[in-house]
Amino acid sequence: MIFTLAYIPFVLITYHYFGVSGAGLLLAGSGTLLAASAWILHRPLKSFVSPFIATVLGVGAYFSGSFTALKLYPLLLSLLFLTYFIASVVTKRYPLIGWVEKFKKRPLNDQERKDVIVSHWFWIGVLTLNTLIHLYLVLRSDTVFWAVYSFAGWYLYFGVAMALQLSFAHRDWIFQWVRNIWGYGLFGGVIVMGFIPAIAGYTYNRLTKKPKPHIFFQRVTAAMFRLFFRFAPGIGKIDIIDNAHRNPKNTTLYVASHESWLDYPLMGAYITDLYHLTNKKDAFSWSIAGVAMLLGVIDGAGNNALHALLQKLREGSNVLIFPEGSRESEGRLLPFKRGAFSLSIESGVSIVPVIISGTRLLVPKGTIHWQKIQNSTITLQFLEPITPYPEESAEMLKQRVWDIMSVAQKNHNG
Repeated sequence: MIFTLAYIPFVLITYHYFGVSGAGLLLAGSGTLLAASAWILHRPLKSFVSPFIATVLGVGAYFSGSFTALKLYPLLLSLLFLTYFIASVVTKRYPLIGWVEKFKKRPLNDQERKDVIVSHWFWIGVLTLNTLIHLYLVLRSDTVFWAVYSFAGWYLYFGVAMALQLSFAHRDWIFQWVRNIWGYGLFGGVIVMGFIPAIAGYTYNRLTKKPKPHIFFQRVTAAMFRLFFRFAPGIGKIDIIDNAHRNPKNTTLYVASHESWLDYPLMGAYITDLYHLTNKKDAFSWSIAGVAMLLGVIDGAGNNALHALLQKLREGSNVLIFPEGSRESEGRLLPFKRGAFSLSIESGVSIVPVIISGTRLLVPKGTIHWQKIQNSTITLQFLEPITPYPEESAEMLKQRVWDIMSVAQKNHNG
């Protein structure tokens, strides 16, 4: 490597001071000395390749008096590597497997071996193009372009090729983060895009003392959420079933199944004047607490959380509760907690069960990564409203709603 880097400056300097023949003689002498040193130090056979080529070219330049002989070194070196890689593919002795295993310090698995074997063809293409470039520069009379490419250009060229090789080897990781940046970037983008008109409308409603000024904010946010789900990675369409129960005229307590963090913006995309609980303390940090309030987020960890929701129901607002209390990753319905059903009995507000399906395929529980899927359908199924029976306890209502939702979810999942 050192000899290769030193070759171009050595040839240019000796040529400038001693002409072609002098440069050739000095090159031949240097190559001979390097070969002798390699012999004395018992270097492997490959250590003799560069000195041998330099010696032959130096002798050729000395007798021919042509600078072209001195320009042949990078071309011959590239041609030598190209021949080596072609021979390795023909004989199925793939050198990159050993190099990569040495770098990783472990044996490669089957998929990695396949990728490395395929990459030999890639490097054959890279070396072929590099050889053609060197051939063109040898035949071209301009020494400057030859010197620049042979000294630094082809290292940059191989650096780009190596970057492409690594990108191919880590393509799953790269594509994963492309999906993450796409998904989360789009989500943040639509929020930022809708914030100014949303907060402007909210401020106007407050100044004009209109009732429930937060509704305008939620309507703008709902439009942004729908835009997000329209272009988010992996989403083919949003399928809303029994749309008539989505926005009834009366105040509604929505009880929904829970699969992913996407369930919150999904419900907020189609229902306004909505309040819901969250256990995420980040929602109440000073930086976003105001926005969380306008979005109807209530701290679910406090003792007064259900009382706050009861007040919202009595004020005529809608409430959303995920009664499972956690996300479910297998598409099954977990046992319900009783809080939502106590609210229904105390407030006299009917329950509209909602089956959410498909969001777990995008960002399932236990990971922040967007999954590699295409054209997934997200379904929002609004079931018939359920009104508590006279003298029905919260426990009985909870079981009745769970049974209805469980059957609906099984029917939907087939």
